[in-house]
Amino acid sequence: MSFLQPTSNGKQVFVDMNSYIHVDEKWFYLTKVKRKFYAYADEVAPTSRVKSKKFITKVMFLAAVARPRYDFHKTAIFDGNIGIWSFVVRQPAQRNSKNRAKGTMLTVPQSVTR
Repeated sequence: MSFLQPTSNGKQVFVDMNSYIHVDEKWFYLTKVKRKFYAYADEVAPTSRVKSKKFITKVMFLAAVARPRYDFHKTAIFDGNIGIWSFVVRQPAQRNSKNRAKGTMLTVPQSVTR
């Protein structure tokens, strides 16, 4: 009952939640297992850069939204979108691989702990 607020006369009033910001996280895969590519006859088809379809990298995104607002005095509109952020870090590759050279910048998921 966190959305009920007590008043001075002993009754409870529902909080309209107009000043709340909603924050949510979501996991996304970097690539899909099966992908279709359309290419011209003289183009080379892109190759997959993952070791196995069992080990596709997941990335967490954090999104924040609020109630859309309109200010009549300034005639300004706030659409409610605050932002979306990914939990990734750009790191150089530590070793050589058949897919890339040492020192190539990689996008690596960042560990999110308390």
